[in-house]
Amino acid sequence: MILILQLVFFSLRSLHAILDPSIDWQEFLQHSDNTQFFSVVGIPCHDLCRLMHFGPYPVKLIASQCLLELLTRISDQRSYLNAELRCSAQYMKSIIAVIEGLVLSQDSRVAENCGSCLSMILGWEKFGSQENMVGRESKWSRLIMEEFAVALTAPGLTSKSFSNQQKIASNIAVSLLKLSQVPEWLTSLFDSSLISGVVGNLSARNVTADIVKLFSELMTKKYLTQEHVVSLHNLFQVCRRQVYEGSCSKSELSEQKAEETVAMSPDEVCALLFGIVLNQRTASCTLQMEQQNLLREIDLFFQESSQGE
Repeated sequence: MILILQLVFFSLRSLHAILDPSIDWQEFLQHSDNTQFFSVVGIPCHDLCRLMHFGPYPVKLIASQCLLELLTRISDQRSYLNAELRCSAQYMKSIIAVIEGLVLSQDSRVAENCGSCLSMILGWEKFGSQENMVGRESKWSRLIMEEFAVALTAPGLTSKSFSNQQKIASNIAVSLLKLSQVPEWLTSLFDSSLISGVVGNLSARNVTADIVKLFSELMTKKYLTQEHVVSLHNLFQVCRRQVYEGSCSKSELSEQKAEETVAMSPDEVCALLFGIVLNQRTASCTLQMEQQNLLREIDLFFQESSQGE
């Protein structure tokens, strides 16, 4: 099963660059009791969700990667064609239910993939489809946001585990705030006292691009007071200066040497492909790229705040 999932993953990563205009990616959102035939190698979204829910860790990880790739392809195609979603609201609810449960997974990789999937689905509202109500009614999203709010005001923001949770929850919060009708519970959650506590708990060491993006959206939606904006302005200035100072120092580059292998067993091939999947995921998460994303989000925050004055 792992080998099949790896085949599907690499197919999804490559086929869209070659055959994307001729592929109807929404085929993978269709549920049927009969045998389904697809134009390319793939597994339907609901079957991937089953594997994510019931499978062991390696299956959960690769299946969540495949689901994220599929939803990305569907989202890009819908954006390009301005197309409606063709599956039912019940179908989307079943997918969201599995994703939301795994957002709280102990494994950060699975949780991050599922968080990205959930954020993407919530962002589909801009197409005017029927799925816009699904995200607003979710009790799991509310639970995730409440846990996130408590964690943001508690000590320990520099821990690695919290950084992963922060990234996931921040993206979900931004997607919820961008809905045409923001859930009432989210408005009551992000009140002035909570935001003041979060701002007071931040320092230049624990500011990430995701948290800056969240504050930009909160500012756009008029959740921030002028005092909040001034405090964040000062904090982000310090943060930006530290990034620039750090970029001037000597950076350490790690080189990975390719190993020459003459013959490999099926288990070794599977392990090699699994490692490549993990590397594909972490390739875009280098320190330099994180710093660039942080600087970009800080600049956008400054632009938004200057326009609001």
